[in-house]
Amino acid sequence: MSQKYCVLGLGIMGSRVSARLAKNDYDVVGWNRTLGPNLDDLAKTVPLASSPCEAVQDADIILMFLHDGPAVRQVLIDNGVADCIKAGSLLADMGTNTPDEARFISSNIPQTIRFVDAPVSGGPKGAENATMSIFLGSAQKDLDLAKNALGAVGRVTHMGDVGTGQAAKLANQIIVACSIAGLGEGVAYAEALGIKAENLFSAMQGGLADSEILQIMGPRIASGDFSPHGRAATHLKDLDCAFSQLEGVEEKLKATATAKNYLQKLVDGGEDLDHSAMVIAARAALAANTT
Repeated sequence: MSQKYCVLGLGIMGSRVSARLAKNDYDVVGWNRTLGPNLDDLAKTVPLASSPCEAVQDADIILMFLHDGPAVRQVLIDNGVADCIKAGSLLADMGTNTPDEARFISSNIPQTIRFVDAPVSGGPKGAENATMSIFLGSAQKDLDLAKNALGAVGRVTHMGDVGTGQAAKLANQIIVACSIAGLGEGVAYAEALGIKAENLFSAMQGGLADSEILQIMGPRIASGDFSPHGRAATHLKDLDCAFSQLEGVEEKLKATATAKNYLQKLVDGGEDLDHSAMVIAARAALAANTT
């Protein structure tokens, strides 16, 4: 008998994962806190439940793409949805939270549920193509089930016990943030010397500075289209999570602190921008310090 998937949270990532599962003929149901016109196309292939309890009650594999730890707690614990999950089901938190939050959730839901933390990286394209990197934190007894179930949506790497998936994802977010910030600063510097961003990107292809970050973020920067694929506000939240885990880390990791400052400036500006818009903050910083 085929396993039934449930996806809680149908934003940028969850909607695409749901659509991919349906496209590959998996039995899948979805739920989102709000149901708007943006989900009309998804609803043609993925049944949408009216409540999270309805969504999870028959599911064998539950994938959560919720915004943060408080949202996960609210749905699972405060709203009692964990009590609607049948014994033996796999519950995977695929959003980015802290290791402490993952361990708290694991300890405060019915122990008949097989909970894993499995945050992802790869963006909308990775979700659409099932090529996401999945950082798995799992008890050994749940490892085979988790790898098989999550393998339908991405490439799974087991990091260790519950909580280690989130730790690895936070490290990933630090690396990505610093990479985008460095790209933004390089572009700002080149532009100040009269070089167009698109020409710089073309010259860098195949060189040491070429990267997945450059291939994805470069066209956005060159076009000035910063509509959100990976939200600056979400990446800022992730860095806040990272800094909360080690005392004094914000003062010690200077490059990460700079990237976080760029993201903060974007969020403070009030627009819903992609994290590639860090180039805007880098341009402003360079202009303010150039005489």
